[in-house]
Amino acid sequence: MPFADGSFSVPYAGQPFFVSEFGGIWWNEEEARAQQEVNDQAASWGYGDRVRSLEEFYERFAGLVSVLTAMPQTFGYCYTQLTDVFQEKNGIVAFDRSSKLDIERIRKIQTKPAAYEE
Repeated sequence: MPFADGSFSVPYAGQPFFVSEFGGIWWNEEEARAQQEVNDQAASWGYGDRVRSLEEFYERFAGLVSVLTAMPQTFGYCYTQLTDVFQEKNGIVAFDRSSKLDIERIRKIQTKPAAYEE
Protein backbone atom coordinates (compact mmCIF):
# COMPACT_ATOMS: atom_id res chain seq x y z
CA MET A 1 0.00 0.00 0.00
CA PRO A 2 1.43 3.40 -0.87
CA PHE A 3 2.48 5.92 1.75
CA ALA A 4 0.89 9.38 1.72
CA ASP A 5 3.66 10.64 -0.56
CA GLY A 6 2.97 7.84 -3.07
CA SER A 7 6.10 5.83 -2.29
CA PHE A 8 6.08 2.15 -1.32
CA SER A 9 7.97 0.30 1.42
CA VAL A 10 8.84 -2.53 -1.01
CA PRO A 11 9.32 -2.47 -4.78
CA TYR A 12 5.93 -2.21 -6.45
CA ALA A 13 5.36 -3.65 -9.92
CA GLY A 14 1.67 -2.84 -10.27
CA GLN A 15 0.38 -6.01 -8.62
CA PRO A 16 -2.99 -5.79 -6.85
CA PHE A 17 -3.12 -6.04 -3.07
CA PHE A 18 -5.48 -7.36 -0.43
CA VAL A 19 -6.30 -5.39 2.73
CA SER A 20 -6.23 -8.11 5.38
CA GLU A 21 -7.95 -6.11 8.13
CA PHE A 22 -10.01 -2.94 8.27
CA GLY A 23 -13.11 -1.63 9.99
CA GLY A 24 -13.64 -2.59 13.59
CA ILE A 25 -16.43 -0.04 14.04
CA TRP A 26 -17.43 0.03 17.70
CA TRP A 27 -21.19 -0.63 17.85
CA ASN A 28 -23.40 -2.02 20.59
CA GLU A 29 -26.90 -0.56 20.64
CA GLU A 30 -27.53 -1.13 24.35
CA GLU A 31 -24.23 0.44 25.37
CA ALA A 32 -24.73 3.33 22.97
CA ARG A 33 -28.08 4.14 24.63
CA ALA A 34 -26.66 3.80 28.15
CA GLN A 35 -23.45 5.74 27.55
CA GLN A 36 -24.35 8.48 25.09
CA GLU A 37 -21.34 10.64 25.94
CA VAL A 38 -18.87 8.02 27.17
CA ASN A 39 -16.25 6.10 25.22
CA ASP A 40 -15.49 3.61 28.00
CA GLN A 41 -13.10 1.19 26.33
CA ALA A 42 -12.90 -0.89 29.51
CA ALA A 43 -16.54 -1.91 28.98
CA SER A 44 -16.26 -2.65 25.28
CA TRP A 45 -13.93 -1.90 22.44
CA GLY A 46 -13.65 -1.04 18.77
CA TYR A 47 -11.48 1.18 16.58
CA GLY A 48 -12.03 4.91 16.96
CA ASP A 49 -14.89 6.57 18.77
CA ARG A 50 -18.12 4.67 19.18
CA VAL A 51 -20.77 5.53 16.62
CA ARG A 52 -23.86 7.08 18.23
CA SER A 53 -26.52 5.46 16.05
CA LEU A 54 -27.05 2.59 13.69
CA GLU A 55 -27.30 5.07 10.82
CA GLU A 56 -23.89 6.47 11.75
CA PHE A 57 -22.52 2.90 11.67
CA TYR A 58 -23.78 2.43 8.10
CA GLU A 59 -22.34 5.80 7.05
CA ARG A 60 -18.92 5.01 8.51
CA PHE A 61 -18.95 1.49 7.06
CA ALA A 62 -19.90 2.80 3.61
CA GLY A 63 -17.18 5.44 3.82
CA LEU A 64 -14.49 2.90 4.70
CA VAL A 65 -15.59 0.51 1.96
CA SER A 66 -15.76 3.29 -0.64
CA VAL A 67 -12.19 4.40 0.13
CA LEU A 68 -10.87 0.86 -0.31
CA THR A 69 -12.89 0.07 -3.42
CA ALA A 70 -11.92 3.38 -5.07
CA MET A 71 -8.26 2.31 -5.09
CA PRO A 72 -7.58 0.50 -8.37
CA GLN A 73 -4.78 -1.54 -6.75
CA THR A 74 -7.09 -3.06 -4.11
CA PHE A 75 -8.64 -6.35 -5.20
CA GLY A 76 -10.14 -7.41 -1.87
CA TYR A 77 -10.46 -6.82 1.85
CA CYS A 78 -11.42 -8.50 5.10
CA TYR A 79 -13.64 -6.66 7.58
CA THR A 80 -12.74 -6.90 11.26
CA GLN A 81 -14.61 -8.33 13.06
CA LEU A 82 -17.18 -10.79 11.79
CA THR A 83 -18.55 -11.34 15.32
CA ASP A 84 -18.37 -9.54 18.65
CA VAL A 85 -15.86 -11.27 20.93
CA PHE A 86 -16.02 -10.58 24.66
CA GLN A 87 -15.11 -6.89 25.13
CA GLU A 88 -14.74 -6.24 21.39
CA LYS A 89 -18.10 -4.88 20.20
CA ASN A 90 -17.04 -4.31 16.62
CA GLY A 91 -18.59 -7.31 14.88
CA ILE A 92 -21.13 -7.52 12.09
CA VAL A 93 -23.09 -9.97 14.29
CA ALA A 94 -23.35 -10.25 18.07
CA PHE A 95 -21.35 -12.65 20.26
CA ASP A 96 -24.28 -15.11 20.23
CA ARG A 97 -24.41 -14.74 16.40
CA SER A 98 -27.71 -12.86 16.50
CA SER A 99 -28.23 -9.98 14.08
CA LYS A 100 -26.91 -6.54 14.95
CA LEU A 101 -27.21 -5.02 11.49
CA ASP A 102 -29.26 -5.13 8.34
CA ILE A 103 -27.16 -7.67 6.43
CA GLU A 104 -28.85 -6.78 3.13
CA ARG A 105 -27.76 -3.16 3.59
CA ILE A 106 -24.21 -4.31 4.38
CA ARG A 107 -24.27 -6.48 1.24
CA LYS A 108 -25.42 -3.57 -0.94
CA ILE A 109 -22.62 -1.35 0.35
CA GLN A 110 -20.05 -4.02 -0.48
CA THR A 111 -21.33 -5.06 -3.89
CA LYS A 112 -20.95 -1.73 -5.65
CA PRO A 113 -18.40 -1.96 -8.49
CA ALA A 114 -14.81 -1.45 -7.39
CA ALA A 115 -12.14 0.46 -9.31
CA TYR A 116 -10.20 -2.80 -9.65
CA GLU A 117 -13.10 -4.25 -11.67
CA GLU A 118 -13.11 -1.46 -14.24
